[in-house]
Amino acid sequence: MGLWALSQSGPFPEARPEAVLARCLGVLRTLEVQALYREDGALLALLGRERPYLLLALEGNRPLPYAGPLRGRRVTKRPLPFLSELTLARRVLHQEGEYRCLVLHRGRVVGVLRLDFRMDPVPLLDEPPP
Repeated sequence: MGLWALSQSGPFPEARPEAVLARCLGVLRTLEVQALYREDGALLALLGRERPYLLLALEGNRPLPYAGPLRGRRVTKRPLPFLSELTLARRVLHQEGEYRCLVLHRGRVVGVLRLDFRMDPVPLLDEPPP
């Protein structure tokens, strides 16, 4: 059983799935809260390092998938205890010129980390949020 869940030929040489997963794990371990937003009663967490890479909805302290777009008013940042519980699925998606790693929380997919062909993380936004 391979690690590629979906593969498309692209204009760049494919990296080994194990290398992509290792890189995604490295990015995942460095994520921190960049901003929190309140939108219609929901709390949204923007996670990243230098740039935002993952947007999650929070129900209590439990992360859930959020398809965006990022809206709402910014609220005070606080630590999120679930960050250390985030893991990756064992398969990598390769499509549309990028690699995608599925981010899990307690076995449920909550988001996707994207890497470009150089295996650099792809930010969600072109500019940091206000």
